[in-house]
Amino acid sequence: MNKKNIFLIGIVSMISIFLIACSEGSAGGAGNGSDKDDVKVGFILSLTGNFAFMGEGIKEGLELYFEENDEIAGRKVQLIFEDDGGDPQAALRKYEQLTLKQNVDMIGGGTIGSIAAALRDKVDAEKRVPMINVVGTGNTLSWDNRSDYVWRTSFSAWQYAATAGKFAAEEVGKSAVVVASDYVAGHEIATDFIANFEENGGNIEKIIWAPVGTSDFSSYLTQINEIKPDSVFMFIPGADGPRFVQQYKEFGLRDKYQLLESSAMLNAPSTIKAVADAVVGGQMVTNYFPELDNNVNNEFVKKFKEKYGKEPDNYAVNGYDSAQLIVEAIKKADSTEADQIVKALEEGISIDSPRGPIEIDPVTNNPIQNMYIVEGKKENDAILFELIKTYEKVQMPKEATGYKEY
Repeated sequence: MNKKNIFLIGIVSMISIFLIACSEGSAGGAGNGSDKDDVKVGFILSLTGNFAFMGEGIKEGLELYFEENDEIAGRKVQLIFEDDGGDPQAALRKYEQLTLKQNVDMIGGGTIGSIAAALRDKVDAEKRVPMINVVGTGNTLSWDNRSDYVWRTSFSAWQYAATAGKFAAEEVGKSAVVVASDYVAGHEIATDFIANFEENGGNIEKIIWAPVGTSDFSSYLTQINEIKPDSVFMFIPGADGPRFVQQYKEFGLRDKYQLLESSAMLNAPSTIKAVADAVVGGQMVTNYFPELDNNVNNEFVKKFKEKYGKEPDNYAVNGYDSAQLIVEAIKKADSTEADQIVKALEEGISIDSPRGPIEIDPVTNNPIQNMYIVEGKKENDAILFELIKTYEKVQMPKEATGYKEY
């Protein structure tokens, strides 16, 4: 073979290698320059099953925010949604898909407490990506099981129940009956309410544990009527709650004993649809309600209605604020490296939320935020909620101290 042919073969080989490299670089995966530049955020939400209304609300809030804020420091945001169906094991499988196959930079999840706890353990063990807990309210996530890699944007059980206990003792009366669903969250909420109610001079007359799935509350309502407390504090989430509220009215207790609840259930669209004016006169502790009058919320409600044709609820705001926190954390870190994002969060981040100003507490990884007491009203055949009292900058204690668990 002469030198000319050898030279030509060499040229052809170099061109082939160049074309193969270009082809691989333009394919999907790590070789794709545009993918590498994207900020990938994965969300594990309950989009089907019993908790789908919560997951869908969160997703709507997320999409509304990222629709107008689709870049972080010049990098496009890529959202990836996975459905856990309300199952912690499914959520863990989705976590593996997002972190190992999709290579996301951050994740969000925890539509319900059991899923939030399962994801927390996985995220803390691997320390691969930071997680934003979008709903899960368990106090232990801010106390004994606090993780540097898990941050909450919603609220803790303590913030709701402790505020309710303080309000009931100071503003309603010194005697109360507690009615709570008989499962982990119910006992946690009851414990926090009772501790703060008693700390402010109140006396608990009776604690009633209602099995999950209770349809007939008549025996409990009879007991309440015999005790004649100043207030009845309820924590009955899910489908059981509207049944209790409706029967509370039917038994004639609505106008006798102040009903107070702390799960943002009374003003949920599903509750109002189910029981209508049975919520009138009921008082509720919440970190958000659509009628809240501030510039950020007024704009948020307007845009949400335009996009979805309905009013936002707490879950939509949780999604919206989770998006805000993710953007602010990555901007502050000027990086998508996990340890740099964690460092930025630990230095403290504040956001302007539709619910009011929020500061993420680096001691508990929980938001410091306003809590509102609202009361159901009926005006021109519409159910509205009127602000009764604001507790500003409610902050979780650093740890659980001196509490008797119920």
